[in-house]
Amino acid sequence: MNLALWAALDFLHSEPHAPLALDGLFGWACYLLLGLAAGALVARAESRDAHTRALLVPALSVSPFVLTIFWLASDRSAVQARPGAALIVALIYTGLLAVRVLGAAFGPVRARAAVVALVLVLVSPWAIGMLNLDTRLWVVEEDEPPQTQEADEETEAEALFYEQPAQIAAAVSRVTGTPPGTTGVYFVGFAGDGEQGVFRRETLFASQVFAERFGSGDRTVLLVNNVEDRETYPLASVSGLAQTLKALASRMHPADDVLVLFLTSHGSEDGLEVENGSLPLSQLAPGDLRHALDDSGIRWRIVVMSACHAGVFMDELKTDTTAVITASDATHTSFGCEDDRDLTWFGEAFLKDSLPRSASLEEAFHRAAALVARREDAEHETHSNPEMYVGPLMRRKLGELRLSPPEPEPGSVTVRR
Repeated sequence: MNLALWAALDFLHSEPHAPLALDGLFGWACYLLLGLAAGALVARAESRDAHTRALLVPALSVSPFVLTIFWLASDRSAVQARPGAALIVALIYTGLLAVRVLGAAFGPVRARAAVVALVLVLVSPWAIGMLNLDTRLWVVEEDEPPQTQEADEETEAEALFYEQPAQIAAAVSRVTGTPPGTTGVYFVGFAGDGEQGVFRRETLFASQVFAERFGSGDRTVLLVNNVEDRETYPLASVSGLAQTLKALASRMHPADDVLVLFLTSHGSEDGLEVENGSLPLSQLAPGDLRHALDDSGIRWRIVVMSACHAGVFMDELKTDTTAVITASDATHTSFGCEDDRDLTWFGEAFLKDSLPRSASLEEAFHRAAALVARREDAEHETHSNPEMYVGPLMRRKLGELRLSPPEPEPGSVTVRR
């Protein structure tokens, strides 16, 4: 009877000539099973010997009337104007009715059964909203999205990719070179995921920190994915990174200058995630990054990877003239990539708390790794195990770089003479 009534009411409220969609029976059956489970739970709360069917008889007897009342009330303008008040009234009415059904089923109402029934009534709107099952039986087929919209997106993406070489060339043209015979540090930032702003903010912050300590401020190029802004910076893509490194190498002195490549995004055991809305972008695999670096001809490299499973890049990037820092090893995740954060856990420990106050890059890494480990212990998280490799020739090169003096430790006092 309930199902027949539902079909009739749904038919009266559906669009004209809407076809019958039996898929709605699946949602109906799911809600029915939940109702049966709720009845069994209330019966068990009544007593261990109480029969569920004794409760189902009065419950199913009143349900057609309740269904009709709620359905008709939902069409009233007063209810649509005040949905919150209407929900409160409906819950009070249903709660009182639930207690009345208990009395009809088992006689005197026991407090425990009444409490369980009322709790189930109160959580029912949340449960129904969470499941959001479609119980419609008369449904008009939705029109397919117009192909013109898809074509417009493809045209926009094609135009965007077409502009990238010129945008990269313009960004590299603003880089200031170093005099011959001197060692300059160049910075390239790569924010791979455009959905979450934390990676963009971390890339910008990293460029500032390396500019202050290594003097790379006028020699910085940023590749940033941002679903809300695809014009300010060149896109962070595999091909864009290769073009940037090759163009930047033409302005460097390969035998002397050092590249700092900072990459941040989500990561997996396959590599670094590269995502920017609906744009078709390839993911950055370890082999792709090694090829882009080798093809550029840049010899001295500092690669910092802030991502889950960043250690998968370690073996591929190791050379005598390379330093590699990863936020995690190949088999573990790193933390702190929520969209409302300014920096990831590793980015905060390395860029904010360690690099400005350390005398060397290696010291900054070891301090950051210790900070991350303590934070993971405090948050009861599995250790991400940050890693660092420094090639023998690169270690000597790092010792020759002129860093600005480190900041004093918090609470320390500087004595001037």
